[in-house]
Amino acid sequence: MKTKYYVRFLNRAAHFDADIELVDVIGLASKQGKICSPQSPYLFDCVDLARHPRLASRVKTAHNRNIAITHLKSTLCGSFLKDAYEDLTIYLKDLISGAAQKGLDPNRLIGEHKESFETNVILACGSWGAVVRLVSDALFRRLENLRNTKGLLTKLNDKLNLQVDTGKIDAVLPYLEIRHLLVHQDGLADQKFCDDYPNMGAIKGKKLKLDHALVATARAAIADLIKDFDEKAVTNDIVPQSDLQP
Repeated sequence: MKTKYYVRFLNRAAHFDADIELVDVIGLASKQGKICSPQSPYLFDCVDLARHPRLASRVKTAHNRNIAITHLKSTLCGSFLKDAYEDLTIYLKDLISGAAQKGLDPNRLIGEHKESFETNVILACGSWGAVVRLVSDALFRRLENLRNTKGLLTKLNDKLNLQVDTGKIDAVLPYLEIRHLLVHQDGLADQKFCDDYPNMGAIKGKKLKLDHALVATARAAIADLIKDFDEKAVTNDIVPQSDLQP
């Protein structure tokens, strides 16, 4: 059995896998001359001057085609890393909410991370499930505001008493931090990132190389961590049966 939250994560990841495969197909097709016939005046076949003025303005050379496709690949890889972080947070929020719905000890779940809500906000929820989600999301935001990704994952692991492999938490950290660099520093590595993750080969002040190999490694690490969270959650029976599926 697995949680429905995990299945949603896998489904979204599969769509991104297909996107990355598609851009690879485009690159291969370009190299084989299947989307850039000799008779076309533009960089690619099907380029229309009115609809694609930027592409139409580029000189038709193999080098320019490679630049365009490489940039597309890099952009897609960056998007994957950003979305992978968001998908992980969505999964964790769902897991917290499920654990609260199942009746996990509130003192353990909330602990020192107290939160207050206006009465009208609570009444506007309309159902106990919505109230639980409100509190769960607030707890996650409180942890996220610590701006310590490892601390966030470790605290959730402890609060839910899952005993997830800490090595798997460590394995995802560089890829989650890359997301922060992409969002806040345009993908430029800073000294802290270089010092914390020397195996990533980053250079201070230089953009990170976003390619298929990086994305594949990141995806595997994040999926492995979520799988471990999910298996432990199911084994420890911390979410409602209605949130499980084969």
